[in-house]
Amino acid sequence: MLLVVLMLATGSYVGFRVLTSDQDQQDAAPPAAGSQATPDPAGTGPSPVEPTAAPVESVPQPAVVDTFPLGREPEGVAVSPDNKTVYVADQNSKDVHFVNAATGTASAVKVPNTPRFLAVSQDGGRLYVSLFENDFTGNGLAVIDTASRKLVKTIRTGPRPFEPAVDAAGRIWVPIHNAGRVEIYDPETLTEDGRITVPPNPHWVVFSPDGRTAYTANHESSQISVIGAEDRLVKRNIKVGRSPHALAVTPDGKQLIVTNYDVDTVEIYDTSDMRQLHKIKVGREPQAVMISTDGVHAYVVNEGTDNMSVVDLKDGKVVSTVGVGDSPRVVAISPDGLRLYVSDGRGQSITVLRTSKE
Repeated sequence: MLLVVLMLATGSYVGFRVLTSDQDQQDAAPPAAGSQATPDPAGTGPSPVEPTAAPVESVPQPAVVDTFPLGREPEGVAVSPDNKTVYVADQNSKDVHFVNAATGTASAVKVPNTPRFLAVSQDGGRLYVSLFENDFTGNGLAVIDTASRKLVKTIRTGPRPFEPAVDAAGRIWVPIHNAGRVEIYDPETLTEDGRITVPPNPHWVVFSPDGRTAYTANHESSQISVIGAEDRLVKRNIKVGRSPHALAVTPDGKQLIVTNYDVDTVEIYDTSDMRQLHKIKVGREPQAVMISTDGVHAYVVNEGTDNMSVVDLKDGKVVSTVGVGDSPRVVAISPDGLRLYVSDGRGQSITVLRTSKE
């Protein structure tokens, strides 16, 4: 049994326990199949999110509070709406890890093929996992019930599904890298509900806070697409820096941030007219980006330089650089705005950072 230390938002310490044996898995047995998602004080499933008066004030230099080993090559990361569970896709196995942020325990759910990227339903009851093998077979979307930790269904998708996202109606949008399209799935029937053709090769999809607009980062075409989320029509394709990999939208919906993987830049756009506001040099191979809950800072993980650039969105400048593991892939922020979680692919670990003064 492996023990490391995790600092929580309260400032206290708890042990971080990774379950590695069959007995450990039995000790952490999930509820019986068919159980409903209910408030769970142990943090094993979704529970209501308490409203907050104001977003957390972010700091220009997040502090690393822990780095813990997890999996063989962690990539996709997501956090439950109640801040209690961190989900991690391990692309060198067939495991999706459930990490309890309160107790530090972790256990794995097996999926049929290699897990890549993650999205969580708005109520936290389901986790969506994109799947494909290195030879581009085994393409699909695994649907996991987060309360029972059971695989509900595996949906067959087009080749190389990347980062999924959930729209305001709960539909799952999946960018299909090798087919130049976004596939949309109904959350009730888990069947395909439509397709949108975009330029090659979509990696990422995000939505405006009001749910009316979707944006995709189309990697090899070096374009982003602006899409009407309801009519599903592409409104504009905009040329950006080379190889846009990931996107994020500010909480007020006014800015779109794009990471350009092959030219080591981040671009910031005004969403009202898609005018470029800033182009910023960051570390090598910026792979993913997340925005602070107060909309002040962007956190950009740079795979080639093993660090994270913190960008002031108003001034369009890098205000700090923080080392994060080995080959950082994806960054996720807890909905309460207190923590960042970065997957360190070759480092086989997760880096945890504090984003506020607390």
